[in-house]
Amino acid sequence: MDIQKKRDFLINCAYWAVIIAGAYLALEYLLPVFMPCILGVLLAWLVVWISGKLHCKNRVFRIVLSVLIYGVIGLLIAWAVVRGVDAVSGLIQWLPQVYEKKLQPLVMLVYNWGVDTLEHLDPALLSALESVFESLLSGLKNLVSSISGFAVNLVSGLATGIPSLIFSLLTMIFSTIFVVADYERIASFTSENLPQSVKRVLKNIRIYLTDTLFVVIRSYVLIMLLTFTELSILFSVFGIENAVLKAAVIAVLDIMPILGTGGIMIPWAVISLVLGYTKLGIELFVIYGIVTVIRNYVEPKIVGTQLGLHPIITLVAMFVGLRLFGFWGLFGLPVGISFLWKQKMEKQQTASA
Repeated sequence: MDIQKKRDFLINCAYWAVIIAGAYLALEYLLPVFMPCILGVLLAWLVVWISGKLHCKNRVFRIVLSVLIYGVIGLLIAWAVVRGVDAVSGLIQWLPQVYEKKLQPLVMLVYNWGVDTLEHLDPALLSALESVFESLLSGLKNLVSSISGFAVNLVSGLATGIPSLIFSLLTMIFSTIFVVADYERIASFTSENLPQSVKRVLKNIRIYLTDTLFVVIRSYVLIMLLTFTELSILFSVFGIENAVLKAAVIAVLDIMPILGTGGIMIPWAVISLVLGYTKLGIELFVIYGIVTVIRNYVEPKIVGTQLGLHPIITLVAMFVGLRLFGFWGLFGLPVGISFLWKQKMEKQQTASA
């Protein structure tokens, strides 16, 4: 009996190992290739859903709606690229000035204070102190150079990736238009030819997407828009440069588990105070306090459901997904784990009933 259990255990391990390996290979090599088509089909489904809500199933209306959505997406991408390039260019020019005017004088001030304090002690201590501060200055200089180099490489990488981005966008557009133009025929064909097991899985996925995931996404999009609006207004009132772009970046990072607004604004405020930007540091703390108060009041009223995962599990899944599958794994792996967990809980509830 024990041997049979061990054999069954090994067979189950081998089975799941093959499943995981196949899923990894598919996500690693096939998903990036077909991702433009997949996104185009998902957007087509969104267009069909919107047209159904508007009680207008005309093909021309769906195609026009698809073009309008892509037009808005294109404008947003163009705006983000332009603002991002401006911000990176400003960062490249700003970092050397911060090093020369803020960091280096601060280090030298601490160094002179140390020399004055230790001048009556062993000369070996002064020599060691000098070596430490020379290494510190060299490290700070290399850090500034590395950040500037990374920014330059980022801009050049975006420039070289534009042709591929345009081709992927065109693939998405044509996929969406072809699907919305013949949606009923495609839906009828797939319904007639797919096996019942596949239909059942697709039905469960559709129910999960519409009943659970869509609610979560809608809730957090509302919170993200609220955070973006608050930060944009407050940054503008306090005269912070690139207020809209910085508010957008923080609002996007705010939906990350554990990180949140404080994970960005508190270090930013502390670094500003250390570098001598006292006014900016105090303003950032004030802004963070206002946003936190409003967030704690509004979020429980907006978020009615969660993915069903602990924040630590979500964070680990996002990290592993990013390392294994890139950007799409960042969100896809937590969603996949959440779906499997929900299916398991439903099966347990059905069995207990």
